[in-house]
Amino acid sequence: MLTVCVSALLAGAAASALLGRRPAAAAAASLSGLALGCAAGLAAALGFAGPSAVDAAWPLPMGRLALSLDGLSSLFLFAVLAVCLAAGVYGEGYLRRSPGLAGSRSVRPLFLTLTAALAVVVCAGNAILFLFAWEVMALASFFLIMAEDEHAATRRAGLLYMVCTHTATLALFLLFALLARSTGTLDFAGIRAALPSGGRLPSAALALGFIGFGMKAGLAPLHIWLQEAHPAAPSHVSAVLSGVVIKVGIYGFMRLVWMLGAVPESWAWAFILAGAVSGVGGVLFALAQHDLKRLLAYHSVENIGIIALGLGLGCLGLSHRRVDLAVVGFSGAALHTLNHALFKSLLFLGSGVFAQELGTRDIEAGGGLLKRMPWTSAFSLVAAAAISGVPPFNGFISEWLVYMAAASARAPGEVGFGAAAVGALALIGGLALACFTKAYGALCLGQPRTEAARGARDPGPAMLVPMGALAAACVLIGLWPGPAVALAGRAAAVVCGVSPEAAARALAAPAAGAALIGRLGAGVLALAALLALWRSRLVVGRAAAGPTWGCGFPLTGAGAQYTASSFAQPLARAFAPVLATQAHAAAPAGYWPRAASYATHTPDRVLDGMLLPAGAGASFSLTWVKARLHSRLQYYMLLVSLCLLSLLFWKL
Repeated sequence: MLTVCVSALLAGAAASALLGRRPAAAAAASLSGLALGCAAGLAAALGFAGPSAVDAAWPLPMGRLALSLDGLSSLFLFAVLAVCLAAGVYGEGYLRRSPGLAGSRSVRPLFLTLTAALAVVVCAGNAILFLFAWEVMALASFFLIMAEDEHAATRRAGLLYMVCTHTATLALFLLFALLARSTGTLDFAGIRAALPSGGRLPSAALALGFIGFGMKAGLAPLHIWLQEAHPAAPSHVSAVLSGVVIKVGIYGFMRLVWMLGAVPESWAWAFILAGAVSGVGGVLFALAQHDLKRLLAYHSVENIGIIALGLGLGCLGLSHRRVDLAVVGFSGAALHTLNHALFKSLLFLGSGVFAQELGTRDIEAGGGLLKRMPWTSAFSLVAAAAISGVPPFNGFISEWLVYMAAASARAPGEVGFGAAAVGALALIGGLALACFTKAYGALCLGQPRTEAARGARDPGPAMLVPMGALAAACVLIGLWPGPAVALAGRAAAVVCGVSPEAAARALAAPAAGAALIGRLGAGVLALAALLALWRSRLVVGRAAAGPTWGCGFPLTGAGAQYTASSFAQPLARAFAPVLATQAHAAAPAGYWPRAASYATHTPDRVLDGMLLPAGAGASFSLTWVKARLHSRLQYYMLLVSLCLLSLLFWKL
């Protein structure tokens, strides 16, 4: 079935490319290939098609066409294909409503090629095939990000993404070269079997993996491409970038831990520290954003931080030989990977609808969209509650598992790890809830602030049905988490090297607690809905309707209500040393001022505050050196000689 999956996706890509001059035929070919490929792959991932494996020779040296499924691959393949299927169907409606993309002949084939490459990455059995598919994934993502390359911001985002993704690939080449040198093989199973225990190899491999996989995942401070690429890409592509492309970095981390077998305790601390920085930093910078897709991009950094906390606790369990802690930690990370794929892709799909209706991604241009776009607003509310970890939605279930892993770190030498993880999770959860209260309130509640918001309407079924399916999945996992927890448990069992039955026993108590709290949360929501219905019947004929947020004043307009910036200002002020927000104001002048403005901008502390100034300094220095060499051949020969001498002394 894996062969059918990849072949159908690539065939759909080729057919849609050949039929590019006929948009209707290209759309039909694309959807047919997507549906067949995803159906075959999902059947394999869920075990409906029996064992799936491919092992054949191919012309590339030192590798073979080896695809296989275990518990870890199955979870990630399910996430990849579920998100890509929903985003691909949505994308057809999105392309038709986008003047700049409606005539594009490259988006459909590139999207299917990206989906096929993602499927191969998570099922590859050797490093050569893995890196080949990784590079195809990187190139397809680059061209999709550049779909609207007439904009300068898009070109900047594409260049930054290309630099980052190839930096990550270089680190992975070094990683697999190191592993192959130590084991004599590039097969993943062979590396796991032949890898020598102890020594410096695990730490070196994890350091290279941290760069390669961490940059793809968007783990701080290697996240610098996310906040640029996600807003630049078409919204259904942004959903895949955030939902699953960054998740192959998490897959790589977990596969690397599986190959190593044992992890030094120091790397458990490294993952927890990186997770705390990513989680807290990501949500803080999300709070300060006005661009909806940029806000969501920073929330991807935040949720990668939550996943990293789970990975750190799982690594702690492996280093201390505590199977229960390792299983619960890795299960929380794996389940949050799946949950984040569902609710974050839904949020990006919703952002595409809002941006098309408003004509801008600025949150402040919305208001009152709940009444005008009820379906889009309702689906987005489900996703916002899920990403905030509110029961009974799926985000709560996976965060609960990470909490339980942290709470179980009670042995000597583990308490500090658990306390750090719990504190980071609590702060992340509170800030995330505040951020999405701000974003959803400014967009969907209150009164319209612009004419575009007053005329906004829901899109057609082609865009609403995929969003509804993702929203339903978020609710179902929150209410009945058993199947999803079992899928995550099988992934954790592979990483920990234990049986699925042992993993299920370790997860039984945390999963039962999550299910109970989720159902209690559903009961609270149902009770609140009944009380609201009862109240609405009691006030019929006894109270007059007024404008939303009117506070009893009939002449109050949209300008009197909270904006997203004013709502977030107290938190932004409290964390001002971290955010370094820049204000741009033009004060009113004279007795009868005609204009005044106030705007804020929060630059990224790593990209804008460190890397770009460092790059500018290096460019200035090289230009200064070049100007003084005067392009004389003797100077160049001298520099080459000095470089060769340095290399000679280094090797002696």
